[in-house]
Amino acid sequence: MKSIPQTVRDMPPMVRFLGVIVLFQLVLWTLVPSLLYTVLPLDSLEAVAWGSGLSLGNAKHPPLTGWIAGLTASATGHADWPIYLLSQLCVTGGMVCIYFMAREFFGREESALAALTPVFIFYYNITTPEFNVNLPMLLLWPAAALCFVRAYKHDRIRDWIMLGVCSGLCFLCKYYSTLLFLSFAVFLLISKERRLILSAGPWIAAVCAFLVVLPHLMWAFTGGLAMMEEYVEGRMAFNPDETWFHRHIAGVLVILGTAVVVSLIPLAAFLLARWGLPRKPVDSVRREALVFAAVMMGVPLLVLTGIGLSGNAIRAMWLVPLFFPLGILLTALFPAEWTPKQTLRFRLETVAFFIACLIGITVAGMVHSTNRKNFPAKRFAADVARLYEEKTGRPLEIMIGDAWASGLMRHYAPGHPQGCIWDNRGELERLGPMLRRRGGLAVSDDPNDIDFAVEHFGTPDSPRMSLEIEYGAPLGRKRTKTINLAFLNSSTAK
Repeated sequence: MKSIPQTVRDMPPMVRFLGVIVLFQLVLWTLVPSLLYTVLPLDSLEAVAWGSGLSLGNAKHPPLTGWIAGLTASATGHADWPIYLLSQLCVTGGMVCIYFMAREFFGREESALAALTPVFIFYYNITTPEFNVNLPMLLLWPAAALCFVRAYKHDRIRDWIMLGVCSGLCFLCKYYSTLLFLSFAVFLLISKERRLILSAGPWIAAVCAFLVVLPHLMWAFTGGLAMMEEYVEGRMAFNPDETWFHRHIAGVLVILGTAVVVSLIPLAAFLLARWGLPRKPVDSVRREALVFAAVMMGVPLLVLTGIGLSGNAIRAMWLVPLFFPLGILLTALFPAEWTPKQTLRFRLETVAFFIACLIGITVAGMVHSTNRKNFPAKRFAADVARLYEEKTGRPLEIMIGDAWASGLMRHYAPGHPQGCIWDNRGELERLGPMLRRRGGLAVSDDPNDIDFAVEHFGTPDSPRMSLEIEYGAPLGRKRTKTINLAFLNSSTAK
């Protein structure tokens, strides 16, 4: 049996380089935000707050992201760096899945090229410090696609089972993942192995996926669905004054324009690196890879375009997981015999872009002051918890507020009290009785949130106050933010 050093030496240079990039991605993109920022990003704080009760659902998203963030925070003493590490595990895990997916079509060198392509996609670098519902999909979508390709090519029961499990996890991360499942179905229908549709494999996968999501579905159909519909209608509704163009065309242009812009940088890197390379004949396997990657990216884009043209709201953030097959698409589209000179050129491009993104986020973090990154969270949370104890004579156990303030107190306050997001009906139903029974803290930068909390969970004489908090980036301008508080008396209010 080969030793690990010997195994590494036997790898092709591009595969070793992929391993180095994965390692640096994991370490540096965890380290930089951990050192730069004094508070977790909004979506990360929200995810930690969701996961505190391990509920089967909430009004905004399926529960998996909250479970992951909440369990990680609890297991690591609510430090910040494990949440940043979570994001990078998703990114690098997705790159590894892309490599093994590409190996079903190409050799090791070209597969490494395909797996390195995400380095040139902004969704895999500068946006990753904010762990949110999109980050796990950077891992889960390629993982599900890898299982699908293996099941398609080898028709093994274990691959169909793993496809079902990964698909179920995708759905528990974001309902939008149904577009990935639709892509699988379309590819099967147009492939030379369409006979698989009537075989046992896809049905085994469907049953496994159903079993994974069953607890959440039970929650949804026993009251959760209504609150999700209410939330989505409020968030996705158009302003009645918006023009026909804005309602039907503007969102589609944003989606398609973003897809083109995101794809241009990896395309340019490929074309620049392989400039002058002789083309290889396109074989059936390469054509199959091209069709697979085009379907995986094209079907969701077509569906989103249709949704937008029909007058329904669409969001550019929905594109985040779509680009995992881009490296396979480019590798299949531009077949060539890569020489050491060309692979060196591609490695230099990768390193240059990787470093440029790191420098960019570091400079921005040093000079641009924002409460989302530079707020003195630990000191603020400790001071507010102390104030609450002084006012009420008991330690802080639960608070209610906007997603940012509630998540901040949950993550940083001593004792890590329960956090309830005021406009999330699922959170209100779960934690409202405890707020009424024991009292708690209302915290938000919006006085209207405080009014809502006092009306529903406090009493008219619940004490209120506001704090002016100064914050700023190390080299940025100092700013202040007003945080409003109410110390909720126990109540039997409505």
